[in-house]
Amino acid sequence: MRRKAVYVAATRQHVGKTSTCLGLLQGLTSRFENIGYIKPVGQQSVLVSGNLRVDRDVRVAKEVFNLKNCDYADMSPVVIPSGYTREYLDGKISLESQLEKISSSFNRIAARNDFTVVEGTGHTGVGSIVNVNNARVAAELGLDMILIANGGIGSAFDDLALNRVMCKEYGVKICGVILNKVRADKMDMMWDYFPKALKQWDVPLLGVVPDLPRLAQPSMLDFEELFGTKLLSGSNRRMTQFRNVSLVTSGLRRFLVKLSSHEFNDTLFVTHASRNDIILGFLSHSQNYELKTGREFGGGLILTGRPPVDQPQDYIMEIISRSTSPVLYAPLTTYRAMDLMTGFTAKFNATDVGKVLTCAKHYENYVKFDTLLQ
Repeated sequence: MRRKAVYVAATRQHVGKTSTCLGLLQGLTSRFENIGYIKPVGQQSVLVSGNLRVDRDVRVAKEVFNLKNCDYADMSPVVIPSGYTREYLDGKISLESQLEKISSSFNRIAARNDFTVVEGTGHTGVGSIVNVNNARVAAELGLDMILIANGGIGSAFDDLALNRVMCKEYGVKICGVILNKVRADKMDMMWDYFPKALKQWDVPLLGVVPDLPRLAQPSMLDFEELFGTKLLSGSNRRMTQFRNVSLVTSGLRRFLVKLSSHEFNDTLFVTHASRNDIILGFLSHSQNYELKTGREFGGGLILTGRPPVDQPQDYIMEIISRSTSPVLYAPLTTYRAMDLMTGFTAKFNATDVGKVLTCAKHYENYVKFDTLLQ
């Protein structure tokens, strides 16, 4: 590589780029004393100390990996909020100002650290509307790029080929490929055949990471953010993840039969706030389960309904508040709440350190760091 840093981009959305970057940070911390991280162009931002807005992945990286040699302002130099694109097209924001912010921030971080992970935003073309797509930024910083892809042999290679075109346009070298979310029974096949496919580009395969579905499972913390509300009960269990989401439309008897099945122990149930029978049935089952087994019931409950009419009654709220089970009220129609949940992809949160480190250690095990660092 041209510098002690690498640029990481994906071939498309939701392929596990951030997960891979967490794995890289985890592996590099055992090989270098000081590790840097920067996300030059961010989209989803959070507020941090100093009333500064940074990309949410930046906060995760800094807080979980304790990146003391990285300042927030440098780690997220360009954040694109609503209206940013229009301001750029109107000439209120210049290309030069963006590139200067990115370049100076990267140089400061790289100077303080032994190795720096630069996380892109989406695929190589994301950011083109404001002329700071990943390929261009990597070229400006003089960095080689790792591309993250998933899927089978053919579909992954096709995605890589499209993104390689953008890299070639800007003269960016692809220094490696990591295949993500691979089925366990396909791991050996991918290691056997994908290097043969990449040979024509003279690009090494740096890793094949098996799928770990639990990493994608949302928690109550995620749904608090999605609905902009707080748990009514069970706040100490907001990190609980759920394997399934089930809309309750049946009567109480059928619902209780479902609850009694171990198959639904880690299911998040959704019901209308007017269904007092379902609410009380859930809370009663949860309490009985914990008394009998000595273990926490893994299920959760989301209540829906638009206020002021369709919200939990006061006496129900009082009962819920005494429960240890995670219960959330989403002030939306059931249809709208389910629609949001169906299209929702859980992102990493700096508060959920356990999930972040589980992911990082999982990915670390499947990346060839020696090849990457050659």
